[in-house]
Amino acid sequence: MTDLDRVVLALTAYRENRGGGQNGMQSVMNVIINRSKARGTSPYEECVRPLQFSSITEGGDSQLVVWPALGDPQFESALSLASLASLGCLADITEGATLYYAPRGIPADSPPYTLPDGSKVPFPKGWNPDAVKFVNKIAGQLFFLQA
Repeated sequence: MTDLDRVVLALTAYRENRGGGQNGMQSVMNVIINRSKARGTSPYEECVRPLQFSSITEGGDSQLVVWPALGDPQFESALSLASLASLGCLADITEGATLYYAPRGIPADSPPYTLPDGSKVPFPKGWNPDAVKFVNKIAGQLFFLQA
């Protein structure tokens, strides 16, 4: 993993779920690393793949203009996690997930998805519920495997 991979991995995780603390950022990194492994690409390539991580590539996301301040402890944590990832030592707390979303960011009029516990959550338009398998909920985000 290059320095660019580590920094963009940390920035993506920071923007996507710094509010979820270390577990929130780690889970985002896990998805990026899992995609990298599955596709034979770098973390950088996955982070900047169009329309995949809205905080990095989508024009309507308010996080596109968010940059960590010097010494920001959350970004320092993200950088530490990215270093662990570069060493192959970052535990996968997502159970291999390659997809995730935050239900709070999905419009309420979106089709519902039923979680294994029977609760219903908004589901992203354009996603096929039959093509994913729910695996975990971490720091306000739902994680899926492609079925």
